[in-house]
Amino acid sequence: MKNVKLPLFIFLYVITLVASGCNSMIRNNTPSQIPQNGSEVYTIAMSINPNGTYLIPNSCSAHIVIDGEIHKMDKNSDFEYSYDYARSADQHRVNYYYEVDYKRKVNGNVREKSKRSKLYGLTIVNRYVVGFESNRGIPGSRVTLLGRGFERDDYVEIDGVPCETTFVSPNSLSFVVPILGRGNRHHAKLVSDNGDIGLGVFHIDRVSFHSNLSNINLESGEKQIFVITIDFDAPQEGIAIDVTTNIPDSIIMKDIFIPAGARSASVVIQGGFAGSGMLYLTAAGFEELKIPVEVISSNEETNVTIDDGIGDD
Repeated sequence: MKNVKLPLFIFLYVITLVASGCNSMIRNNTPSQIPQNGSEVYTIAMSINPNGTYLIPNSCSAHIVIDGEIHKMDKNSDFEYSYDYARSADQHRVNYYYEVDYKRKVNGNVREKSKRSKLYGLTIVNRYVVGFESNRGIPGSRVTLLGRGFERDDYVEIDGVPCETTFVSPNSLSFVVPILGRGNRHHAKLVSDNGDIGLGVFHIDRVSFHSNLSNINLESGEKQIFVITIDFDAPQEGIAIDVTTNIPDSIIMKDIFIPAGARSASVVIQGGFAGSGMLYLTAAGFEELKIPVEVISSNEETNVTIDDGIGDD
């Protein structure tokens, strides 16, 4: 079995703790992790629980021992104490414990007592996320993520989809909300070489298409320009719009695709055989757009050819 060497501070602490015993009358009120701040001063706080020890009022005093150095704590009330610890620039974790001196009355006699707490650790965290400036948005909108310790290669990912992310500063990133087709509650995370951080749920609201035609009225063989627009630049992969109809023999048109960076696409729509019905346009993350269609007979109907438009079966 190997010999284990303990730091002198820890060794002396263990010896004195065994000798004096650990008592629950001392309660640590300091979290194990505290975000880094600009002043580099961190408040460490504790309280005393009399717990039936017959403490004599105002007889308590408290010290904190940080990495072997003893510091007197400020008295905030009868049983609450604090100490403002000034961190050195290169120190991210400290070990500390409390010592409490007090007087108690037992059978009419006043006795001086002291208690020592267990050993605690405090970590100063210099990289953390505060949260989204807003935890919902529509595709194409830009959202800010606030925190500390961001780096240029960090990026936001929503449901496994990397977002277009811009490094603003070590305290701020911005990202473009992606187009996602399933539901509106999505799990987000910060992806980083220093370790990923979960960001919770991000809500993506569905958006709408806009058309230059509120309804389509054609004669057989007649052609019109059909334009679809969106309110933001299409992502890198573009937007493929699924077009269907309940009168496939009456409408002839190509597929609609909005290329990357564009906000619109246009196709020629031609009347086929006479009929009336609806045109349906859908895409991931978009509300369905419904447009009434009516095609009436003309002398050209006998020359209509149903080719590679949406009228194909």
